[in-house]
Amino acid sequence: MMASPAAMGAGAGLAWFVLFLLVDAAAQRLRGGGAPLLLLSYGACGVGFVASIILLLPAAAGLIGTTLALAFGGLANACLFVLYVPFVYVIRTSVSVQTMILLRRHGGRLPEVELYRRFGGRAILAERFATLVRSGYLVAEGRRFGLTPRGRAIARIFATVKALWRLGPGG
Repeated sequence: MMASPAAMGAGAGLAWFVLFLLVDAAAQRLRGGGAPLLLLSYGACGVGFVASIILLLPAAAGLIGTTLALAFGGLANACLFVLYVPFVYVIRTSVSVQTMILLRRHGGRLPEVELYRRFGGRAILAERFATLVRSGYLVAEGRRFGLTPRGRAIARIFATVKALWRLGPGG
């Protein structure tokens, strides 16, 4: 007896998401990861998911079964991605998380001046700017930074969301 196309699709979506997690973890360890690589690996796994449904789902499932499998698997995969990305970026970029890890590595205590030296002012901004440059949102022009076309598009989206939600500066 064949499993339902929806269940097969959800299972395939989950399996391809697990593969994406492994690829992203390897990319992070080998190359430092980053948004472009994350999206590229997720897209490649998405293509693999669609191909696996089309190639491996029995012909008896028909167009409706294939559509159900793609819909359920794609939805499961997309939901997992939406949960994963904020989680991983909190771990990768959160100053609060980095502070707690640094404190843990130093026996739970550090002088305030050491914390400010590590996380305040130029050091933290330099790290953030470097991340934005690596991700393709900024370009360094001497001692100045400028938005790339991609950075302008993202800034426009976030400015619109902040305006709609009536968030002030830093909100």
